[in-house]
Parts: sequence; structure tokens; C-alpha cells
Amino acid sequence: MYKAIWATVYHKSSTNDMPKHHYCPEGADSWCTWQRANTEGTLAQYKHKDALPQTVIDVVSPIYEDLSRKELLERWLGGFIQNNNESFNSLVWRNAPKIMPGSAMIMQIAAYIATCTFNDGAGSYLKIMRAIGINLGKIAAEYCSREDQQHISRTHEATREGRLRKKKDKLVF
Repeated sequence: MYKAIWATVYHKSSTNDMPKHHYCPEGADSWCTWQRANTEGTLAQYKHKDALPQTVIDVVSPIYEDLSRKELLERWLGGFIQNNNESFNSLVWRNAPKIMPGSAMIMQIAAYIATCTFNDGAGSYLKIMRAIGINLGKIAAEYCSREDQQHISRTHEATREGRLRKKKDKLVF
């Protein structure tokens, strides 16, 4: 993962005199044109595009260093991340599906609702409804509570510990 993060910086700072493609994926289907040329045996004809200026590399390198910190990468490998179905974007599109025509106002409302849900869980739907004058009953509150519990369970199961426990439970039976 570390190499994949740094590949773009090195790739974009490469020149004909100093190619830096050691982190780029190898092979004929690589996104790196230099690696593709290397695989195809056409490096002699390969010409680099203009490299990013060193000042730009100096500015973006601290960002890359931060994003490639060992602690962050270990969290990612351990499963402590949101999966696609529970990501912020997924929440936005659940509120305003792409297949439905919508205006900028609809998207803004969908983003506000997604932000509330992402930060505070399904219970925010009830708060939003109350704020616009719609009072829902006990069943709606139970539904939101159940949704939040299921979210927590799914998140826990996605962690490395959860997956190992699940695997161990399967072996017992």
C-alpha cells in the first residue's frame, strides 16, 4: 500500500534522465506507461512527459508522508474503515439516487441529511422530521435504533478481530 501511494509522486517526477518508476505497478496492463514500455521492450523509444517541478514535489510530499503513515495503513489493513455501502457518498446517493432527476437543491438537502446520518446515525432522521414538524411514533424510533445497532455490528464484523472471531466460530461448528 505504501508503494501504491508513493507511486504517483515518483511517476510524475520522472524524467528521461532519471526515471523513478520503481513503485509503479509492472506489466502490460499497468497504468504506468513507462512500465508498459518496459514490459513491451520499447523503452528505447519511450519519452517522458514534463515532470512536476521540484517545488510542487516539495509541497505535496508532506501530504503523501501523512497519508502513508504506518499507523494509518495498519488501520486500513485492520478493517477500521468505512466500506463503500456505508461511506458518505453512499448515504448521499441513497437519499437522492442518481437515476432520479434532481436539482442542486435536492443534492444539497441529500448531502445535509447524509452528513447528519454519517455523524449521528439513523436517529438523525427523527430529529430532522421533528424539525420540520413531523412527529413519528415509537416504531420509527425503534427502527432507527435497530439500524444503528446493525451498523455497529457490521462495522465490528468488518474489523480484523471480528473476522477472526467469525472464522473461529465457524471452525467450532
